[in-house]
Amino acid sequence: MINISIMKTWRIPKTDNAGYSIPELVVAMVILVILSVAVMSAYTVLVSSAGLAKMKSAGLGVATQQLEYLRSLPYDYLATTGGTINSSGPKLPTSKEMTVGRYVFTVTTNIQYADDAYDGCLTYPAAQSYLCRNGPPKTGMAVDANPRDYKLVDVVVREKKTNREASRVSTQIAARVAETGGNTGALLVTIIDSTGQPVGGATVHVVNNTLAPIFDQTTISDANGTALFLDVVPDSGKDFIVSASNPGYSSLTTIAASGSLVPTYPNISVLAQQVTSSTLTIDQVATDSLQVTVVDTAGSAVSNATFSIKGGTKLYTSTVDQSYSYLQSGLVADVSGQYTFHNLVPGPYYVCFTNDLCSSGSYLTVTQTAYGGNSLQPIVVPAGSTSQSGAGPMQLAKLFTSTSSSAPRIKQISPTEFSASSANIATAQLTLTGANLAGAVVSLRQGAVVVPTITVGADTASSIKREANLTGKTGTWEILLDNNNIALVQTGLSPGTLGGINVGP
Repeated sequence: MINISIMKTWRIPKTDNAGYSIPELVVAMVILVILSVAVMSAYTVLVSSAGLAKMKSAGLGVATQQLEYLRSLPYDYLATTGGTINSSGPKLPTSKEMTVGRYVFTVTTNIQYADDAYDGCLTYPAAQSYLCRNGPPKTGMAVDANPRDYKLVDVVVREKKTNREASRVSTQIAARVAETGGNTGALLVTIIDSTGQPVGGATVHVVNNTLAPIFDQTTISDANGTALFLDVVPDSGKDFIVSASNPGYSSLTTIAASGSLVPTYPNISVLAQQVTSSTLTIDQVATDSLQVTVVDTAGSAVSNATFSIKGGTKLYTSTVDQSYSYLQSGLVADVSGQYTFHNLVPGPYYVCFTNDLCSSGSYLTVTQTAYGGNSLQPIVVPAGSTSQSGAGPMQLAKLFTSTSSSAPRIKQISPTEFSASSANIATAQLTLTGANLAGAVVSLRQGAVVVPTITVGADTASSIKREANLTGKTGTWEILLDNNNIALVQTGLSPGTLGGINVGP
């Protein structure tokens, strides 16, 4: 039998002065550990703070040294390589490295002209009025044709290993003599996205290769999407090429006119003592922009299918000319009929655009897409980096093809939107254009509900008109077309909600 006496608390044999139980020792050790951890944590924070303070102190010394060096230079030499200020002497590097003790710093220098309101300013658009420093000018003050009042110098020092900002110092530097009238112009470039929002931090490059020496300047757009170039040598020949780029965004470069074709984003001219404005649009792009799947009219994948595509930015304003920034022919899908496009410029895209021919002996009959307002062409690649489904490409498209030249083809449906409250909803008419459409049987379908249509007018091979009673019908409806023993379905792809037509309130 177990001796009950062993359940009593065992104690270390006492001396005459004290005695401690095991639980007491454990508690004491825990307290000691907690205190030790607290002390070590405080010590670590102290050491880290001391290290950060030391690094910042060293960085401030570097920034101050760079600023004093800049102050020692002739005023005309205060210009950085590729920056927006012309210089009669050697230009300063935009970035350099300096070592102080165990720290390696990256020193970035930015120098810009300031147009101060004290003697008037250039005439800026309202959205860029902040470029008139300390403005607005006093009422009645004349326009200042020379905006080069003084220079703003900004020096940023970062610890190279961590890229942590150690110091930032700024100053204003003025010439020793009064400003004189210039014979140069100013160029105001605004960078926006397709929604009209400004894009800050974009690299804006302006070059004119017809001048001697070549004009070549680069700057970064501010938070308002604005990049201001001064000291621009005048040239009325529309020879200035402007480009904009930004990590994660599309890029855009202006182009010259082609005969009578006017560019959507044209090269520009600059006149003496005038401000010339140019606006460029760039958008966020996705790594996976568009996934195309080529199938036959039954929906089965067409292995190694060949197709063509164009789109992105329309090059010219003409409605007749259909030149785009992106053009690829002879693309080959994989064995599953798929092809994925990466980093496409957001915008409209057209597939198999030459006589509806995807490849030799293969015809595009209909397209289906997942996102946007229309499942027909153009296929719209939206701006952004995350698709509407939260995963996958920004746009999905399925290309239905046929090897039969007599297969019906749908290129356009008009209209695609109907109002359920319209007085003519019982006799809603839609026109389908394409090829081999004469005599086609057309109906609308939503789940298990099918609405037949009747023929209106005379059919042609390229255009037919059908009428449907849509009373009480709402939502998206597929268009079913059957002709020449080939059935087509015009609808949207999952996970989108597009259909052939939509009936709203």
